[in-house]
Amino acid sequence: MVETLGLVALGFFVGLYGTLVGIGGGPLIVPVITMMFNYDTPTVVATALFVIFFNTLSGSIAYIKENRVDLVSGTKFGLATIPGSLISTFAVYYIHIDIFTSYFGVFLLGLAVYIFLKPAESKVFQAVPAVAGFGRTTSRNRSYLRGSRFSPTLGIEDLDSADWDLTEKKNSAQRVIRDSRGNVYKYRVDERLGMVITALIGVFSTFLGIGGGLIQVPVLVYLLSFPVHVATATSHYITAINTCFTLIPFMVNHDIAYKPAITLAFAAVVGAQLGARISSRIPGKALLRFLIPVFLFMGIKLLFFG
Repeated sequence: MVETLGLVALGFFVGLYGTLVGIGGGPLIVPVITMMFNYDTPTVVATALFVIFFNTLSGSIAYIKENRVDLVSGTKFGLATIPGSLISTFAVYYIHIDIFTSYFGVFLLGLAVYIFLKPAESKVFQAVPAVAGFGRTTSRNRSYLRGSRFSPTLGIEDLDSADWDLTEKKNSAQRVIRDSRGNVYKYRVDERLGMVITALIGVFSTFLGIGGGLIQVPVLVYLLSFPVHVATATSHYITAINTCFTLIPFMVNHDIAYKPAITLAFAAVVGAQLGARISSRIPGKALLRFLIPVFLFMGIKLLFFG
């Protein structure tokens, strides 16, 4: 009974926190499963991926309803992760990369410092409802998203004429996303670069049992210029696509420990819905900084504990 309650609490927290910051929850699930159960590595990874899939699926559905997912780029990036993830899924039975984990631990610690010193903010065009007698007005200054409620239909006259300071980039695609609260994000993304990077993320994330979201969010924000709130939602969507396919070999090999996996997944689904709702009320800088504890934890774990 105590064990079940512990798994429910963990699953709910993983769903809440993981969806909030756009990670699947692997860095939180894997260590606990390892400590609680005497499973071999494939079973630990498979069980974690099972929970991550349902967590990211639940969170993605919530984010899609809020219209915060870049479905075009997210689908391309998610499909790009599949080949490398499947290869690493089979290789996890035979290959151990202890040396690499130490380097990756240093990288995560450095990334935590970088995010702390240089957090990014979601820049958003916010629609202002019409005022009787004055007609429609728009706010063209870049303001920070803090969960204010704006009409998704009023006050937006001409998004293309707004001053977004977007720089033309070769091979980049322009995106305009308006969420259910009326917050409008406009940005450019180099999809070719994104597909290459996410493909590499897919290769290594399964080995380390962390899920791709831990690295995807900083990549989307700092390298591909996604607004933070779109990045966290899209990262969740990418991870859902990835884990949907990487789970198949583990299911065929009967590696998933279904009893703890189902308990964790059920609680994660509930937590993910709450996390998606809370996320839109938090500034982008804070969302990124919420990643720092996970980077520190995983960096220290990989560097000193393997």
